[in-house]
Amino acid sequence: QQIEVSNLLTLSRYNETIKDFEDLFILNSSTLNLNQLVQSQHSQLSFGSLFITLTLLNPTQLDAKVYRCTVTGDNANVANVSLFAYKEVEYERNSTALIEEIRRLKKDENVCQCCLKKDDRSDTSPSSKIQFSGSSEIITEQIEPLTLKCLFKVPNQDPKETSTLQSLFILHETNGVIAYVNKGQPVVIITRGVPSKNVKGKIYVNEPEDSYLQVTWSNLKFSDSGKYFCEAHVKYSGGRTDKLTEMLTITVKSPTIDELVKVLQKVVTQIEEDKDRIQENQQNIKSMKKDLDRNVLGIKRDIDSTKQNIENFSSDVDSTLKIMKESVDTNTQNISKVQENLKTMVANISTALIEVKNQVNEVEKFHQKNFKPPTSCSNLEMYSLEEREIVTLASGLKVMCDTKTDGGGWII
Repeated sequence: QQIEVSNLLTLSRYNETIKDFEDLFILNSSTLNLNQLVQSQHSQLSFGSLFITLTLLNPTQLDAKVYRCTVTGDNANVANVSLFAYKEVEYERNSTALIEEIRRLKKDENVCQCCLKKDDRSDTSPSSKIQFSGSSEIITEQIEPLTLKCLFKVPNQDPKETSTLQSLFILHETNGVIAYVNKGQPVVIITRGVPSKNVKGKIYVNEPEDSYLQVTWSNLKFSDSGKYFCEAHVKYSGGRTDKLTEMLTITVKSPTIDELVKVLQKVVTQIEEDKDRIQENQQNIKSMKKDLDRNVLGIKRDIDSTKQNIENFSSDVDSTLKIMKESVDTNTQNISKVQENLKTMVANISTALIEVKNQVNEVEKFHQKNFKPPTSCSNLEMYSLEEREIVTLASGLKVMCDTKTDGGGWII
């Protein structure tokens, strides 16, 4: 099978104890995020999207193992395809190698003597870009806290190849990763039992600030002794990556009798202060309880009074509702009687109107039957009450008569 797109590169080493391969490095090919699972002091590591290179500067017989390279990726037909390659490393000891080992130890001794003088370190060395410091190299077990700070100094950029810090790690040689922070990540990720408030860190990009990662924790145990590493993963503009490492040796020692006595004195003093505060708080609580009891008693009296008022009000409301109901019933009866009377009155009025209408009709019929047109204006007062009246005489002449002047009877 072939892999068209590589997702993960894994470098492993065979472990005789577990009878299986133990992963040393896992690289995400797309993000170039490298996870280092096993620490090695005298080693160099470089990696890219398609390779991981591990160089052991001073290999020992323990490094003579079978190594495995695993590539995991996808092709057009299958996803998560894994391909393996194995390499067995053999160890040979001879006099030349022994001499070289002695020279190396001598060189390391000189380096250790020089590394105590910070002024002698050259800024051109890659490791000079990072500084790793601790609050103390010797920590008293369960008493003193430990603060480790990993600092990546702002580098002088090479115009031909710029570099960008990708991540900072603080690790222990046996306990593994303690904390780390990645570029563009606002919160430090913690993988060890350290309270988040005691971890600080930030990677600055395009800012004149030194990136850093700082961890503080208390109650250290003897197992926390050993080598601590500060790692800086740097990516260059040409695609090359690099890892810079600094180391500190921290010793956690058992407390002496004098130290325990001092701590005990502090504890006793703190207990006495806490005891005084507790007594003061108890007295305050008693006073608050008395005030609370008085307030509760007053509230209870108010509640009883309010309850009685509510009962009285409820009784008054019931009485008022009863009276209103009786009034409504009485008014309803009265309204019914009024409605009946109105119906009777309307019926009587209707009958009277009918009779009046009949009488009017009879009068009109009689008038029409017996009506004779006037012959002159002299007898017009029997036909009209108007001062001026237009009438048609019996002769057919249409005139206006004056019915008032000098007794009326005049033609105008």
